[in-house]
This record gives sequence, C-alpha cells and structure tokens, in this order.
Amino acid sequence: MSVKSSASSSSALRGGRLPRIPLGKKYSSTDNGETTNSASPSSSSSNNNNNVKNLLNAPLQKIKLPNWTSIPNACVASAIAVCCTNPMDRAKTLQQLPGKNNWGESSFEVVRNMAKREGFLAGPYRGLPSAVAREASKNMFRIGLFTPLLLALHPPGKHRNAQTGEEVPVPAWKRFVAGSLSGALGAVSSNPFDLVKTRMQVPADMCEYTGLTNAFSTIMKGEGWKALYKGVGASVCRDMLGSSVNLTVQSVASEWMIQKEVFPPGSPWLGGVSGVLSAAASVAVMQPIDTSRAYVYLKPHIFSNSIEAMRYIVLKEGPLKLYKGAIPHFLRTAPHYAAMFSILEYITGKERVIVRDLNAKRFRELGIFDKDVSNELAKMCKVKVFKPKQEISKSGDVEKEMVLIVRGKALTPNSGVASSGSYFGEQSLIHENHRAGETVVAKTSTTCLVVDKMDFKRATLRAQRLRGQVKKRTTKADEKDDDKDQDRFTAATSDFSTDGDAMMGYYAKKMDEIEYREQLSTSWRKSRDKKLIDSVQVFKGMSPYERALIVESAKKRRYESGEKIIREGDRDKEKTFFVVLKGRAAMVARDADFDEDKLINMKNPQQIRKIVRTFAPGGHFGGKALLTGNPRQMTIVARGNVEALAIDGQSLRELREKDPNLVEKIKKNLKRESDKIGDWRFSSMMMA
Repeated sequence: MSVKSSASSSSALRGGRLPRIPLGKKYSSTDNGETTNSASPSSSSSNNNNNVKNLLNAPLQKIKLPNWTSIPNACVASAIAVCCTNPMDRAKTLQQLPGKNNWGESSFEVVRNMAKREGFLAGPYRGLPSAVAREASKNMFRIGLFTPLLLALHPPGKHRNAQTGEEVPVPAWKRFVAGSLSGALGAVSSNPFDLVKTRMQVPADMCEYTGLTNAFSTIMKGEGWKALYKGVGASVCRDMLGSSVNLTVQSVASEWMIQKEVFPPGSPWLGGVSGVLSAAASVAVMQPIDTSRAYVYLKPHIFSNSIEAMRYIVLKEGPLKLYKGAIPHFLRTAPHYAAMFSILEYITGKERVIVRDLNAKRFRELGIFDKDVSNELAKMCKVKVFKPKQEISKSGDVEKEMVLIVRGKALTPNSGVASSGSYFGEQSLIHENHRAGETVVAKTSTTCLVVDKMDFKRATLRAQRLRGQVKKRTTKADEKDDDKDQDRFTAATSDFSTDGDAMMGYYAKKMDEIEYREQLSTSWRKSRDKKLIDSVQVFKGMSPYERALIVESAKKRRYESGEKIIREGDRDKEKTFFVVLKGRAAMVARDADFDEDKLINMKNPQQIRKIVRTFAPGGHFGGKALLTGNPRQMTIVARGNVEALAIDGQSLRELREKDPNLVEKIKKNLKRESDKIGDWRFSSMMMA
C-alpha cells in the first residue's frame, strides 16, 4: 500500500469496473464477497444471480451530514412550520381558558371568531413572534440534539450482527432516552417564550402586553426573572414524555419507510407522514400535562404547580377534562409536525445532494472511477473521523477498505504528509487479503471517506444498470441493437428468471469486452505515469489498453538512497525488468559501496568514475535478464529515493492469461533493444 495524491491513479481499478471473471470457469459470490469455484453450473448461476439481486435491491442509507447541521436545520424548519399552524395553536389556548368558553365549541369556530372579532390576520396570528422564538429555542435542542445524543448512545460501527455483520438498528429504548434528554433541554430553554406565548394568545382585551419585548420587561419588573420559569417542571415532564414518544415514533417510522422504499430520503412526504404518526402518539401522552400547565400559566395566584391544577381538574371538572382541547391540539400538532418534519426532510435532503455531489467530484478527480461509479460511490461511502495520533492503517494488516482523506492531515513513513485528496487501500476493492504496505497515522483530526469491497461491487452494478437504462432511451437504431442483445441474453439465460435483476446478474458475470477495454484505456490516459511509460522504447507501438494491462500486472517498488536495486552477479529467479518512475538510479562499474553524499559534495572523484550511466524517470534496465535469465552484469544503485515499476516473471504469467500476444510483443521489443548493441545507450540498459 502507498498513499497517493488526487493527481495519481491506479489502473488496477479498471475505470471503476469489477475484476473480469476468466472465461471457461464457473464462479459464484460468497456472502463475504469472495469469488470461489462452483461445482454446479446451475447453482453457480443461481447463487450469483441472487447475490446480484441482493446488492441491487439493498436500500440506500441516508448520507451522513455533520452533526452540527441538525441544530440550525431544526430552528429553521420549526420557525417556518409555526407560521402555518399558529391559528390552531391559539385556538387550543382559547379553548383551555378556565371557566365558560365564549369562543366556540370546535377549533374552526374558534378560528372564525378570532378573525371576526380581532381581525383577519391579527386574530389568528396573535403572539406569532413569541411562538416563532419558542419553537426555534425549543427545537434547536429537542430535535437538533436528538441525533448527536443517539449517536453517543449507539455509536455507528460498534453494534453489528454477529452472523451477518450488518449494522444493528438503534433499539427503541435508546431512542426513547435520547428523546427524553433532548426534550428536557428544549423545555428548559423555551419555557420563558412558552410562558409569554400563552399569555399573549389570550383575547386582546385580556392581554396586558404590547409585544414580545414589552412582555419580558413587564414580567421581569413585576414578577422577577424566576416567573419566566414558572411551570418549568411541568414543561420538562411534558416534553420528556412528548419528545421521547414523538421522536421515537418519527425516527422509526421514517427509517421503516426508507427501508421499504415507500418514500426516498429527502422526500417531504417522508417527513409529513412520519410527522403525523408521531403527532398522534405525542398528543395522547402530553395532553393531560398540557391542560394542567395552562391553568398554572393563566391563574398563578390560584395554582402553584401542575399537580394542584391537575387535582382540581379531576375533582371539579372530571378526568376527561384533562383531554380538554385534545382534538384541536391534534389538529394543531399534526399539521405542525407534518410541516416541520417535511421542511426538515427537504432541507436535509438538499444538503445531502450537495454532499453527494461534492463526494462524487472527489471520487472522479482521483482518475480511477468513471462518472457513473463515482456518483454511486458518493451515495454509499461512509464518513470516518480519526483523532490525532490514531492509526488509520497499519503496515502488514489486511486492507478491508479504500480511504480518501477529505479534511486534515496524516503521516506516513515513506510518503511524508498526506493531506486532502490523498488516498490508499484501493487495491482492497479488487484483491482479496491485500496487505497494507505502510502505517498511516492521523496528524490532525482527519475526516475520511471510506469505501469497502461490497460498496464498490454494488456501485459498479448500479452504474451498469443505469447505463443499460440510458441505452434503452436512445435512437431507434440503438433500440434495435438492444433487442438483438436481449435475444442473445434470453437464449444464454433460459434457466434464469426473466426479470431485470437476472439480466444484471448475467452482465455482471459476462462483462462486455469492448466496454472493459475502453474504460481501462480511459483510466490509463488519466494515470500520472502515462507520459513516462509512453516514452519507454520497449512499450512503443502498444495501445493504451495494452500499456494499462502491463502496468496493472507490474509492481511498484521503492528504494532508499544508496540501496542496491540489482547486484552484479546475482541470478534473479523472477527475471525482473525495471522502469524508473521517480528519482534517479546509477549503474556502477563494480559491486562496491556507493556513497551518495560524497558524490553530491564532489569530494571524491573516484566515486564519480564508478558511474557508467544514470537512469532518470522513464529510464529502464534489466531487459536481458528478463529474456535470458543470465546473472546480472552490472550493479544499479538508488541515487536518492527511487520508485520503480518492476515487471517480473509473475507479471508476465498474469499478462499471458489476459493477453498471450502481448507477452510476445514485449519480448520481441526487448529483443529488438538488445540487438542495438552498437549504441551505448541501449547496450547499457540491456546489460543490467
């Protein structure tokens, strides 16, 4: 493993496609994503098709937003929602007035009388500024802190099913606890505004305040600051019960509808329906406390607390009177929660679109994923935050995911400081048991996007399906070609079900060779090593696809200053051929110690005379050993840190499986280079 910048790329990812399955073998995918031989062709195709279905049909999760965004989102959503529901909120207050009700029996009659007696807008929207302040101050804690508290109680990634390895959903009791805590904080913060709102929503001839500021100053002067928290105990109890029920029902209902694909994340309908369901549950719990609290607010000289008021209502008016105003309460609460959660879902949905597009751009800029795969990965990637000095990856450990740094800095022994845009672990997406080559440690608080192998497979399949859908919407000529392809597909998969998922399973197993070559060639053109490799004489006359295959099969090796890359007299069993990518290497006349410092300082002329030639980036050596297997005739030493591309016997065996003609072309070009013995530039390259 090596840390790469965003300008670099790995052609091994083949433009974002899955590794091609060799023809002539039957394969099936296991639960952990490994590819294994299958004894039965029918069971292999069936298992593969089922796994493809599972990957394609698995519901998408909501894109994670920063925790702090929930606070301003909750404030804005609740403030806008209360503008729609203030008339019903005031109707509920008027119906809860002690004594005889002169405003009407039903909520709509109360609203009509408010408009008639106090004005079309002045009546229904009396006390609106205090209502907006109350909702914003309350929900910035009640809803804004619900998700952070829930994450603290149920950290992501730490609760997985032992058998399937999937994330365990948050249990209801943890949601209940998080809702209770956030509701209590919201009640304390909003109690002063709640008190003022209730007093200002009484009939105009009963209200002694001219506005929100006047109300606070009058209460502070006449009753003291403690009066602003009169009834806070009842508010805390009410909101702890109400918020715990409300937020638990809303979050469970929302997640269920997303999982069942009733509504997608970000849909206002998702927030609206879940809001109505949560309103019904919260009204049933909160109404008795709400009624008794109104008595305390309006007649503080009679009732000192909610318990006294509740006792009075039960004894004097009857137990059912505790639910006095329950219907208008629901008619006010249901639209309010529906509007608030719809607006909140809409806001967060737009924010997720921004985050998704930003992440997709980050993946595209790496040059190793195509546009469609980048867009799908942006929906599936996870966000991890590493604290300073925390290990992100450890040398020698099996890599399980690709990591892209988006914020912060990390330290690596070989590559130095890795900053935003650096990535590593991409080989784990296409290779099993690939081990990290170096340890990466967070230097500062580092935020990373993480992609595992299953997410990568799923993204490629979804991107492939999307491309198939786009093709079907092309011209009539293309549609005829698609019909021919479909006929071939039907003939080849007569034992499959005839749905779209079976088709995807077939194409996932038998990838189109032309498209594969085009994508690999595209990835090669974006590679940082393209210009260097193109300049190597051995690779002249080869297509971008062939050069990409060569680099994909080769290995990158690093050498420190003074380290011997090859030694004179050694017989390399793997017959390695080297191309310098970074730094410089020197061919020395004999196998002796080489002191780069003395050479740089020009203090030892004997040291300079040892150098036969120097290889800059693009230079290559070791071709003769690759052809003949003879012992090395020269010693090559790194002058400074060197990165080289190594093509050995194993690389040629891998290439032979993919393209036998390509191996013969490489050997032919090497033979041509060795025949140019009269030219010292070529002979020194080949001698090593």
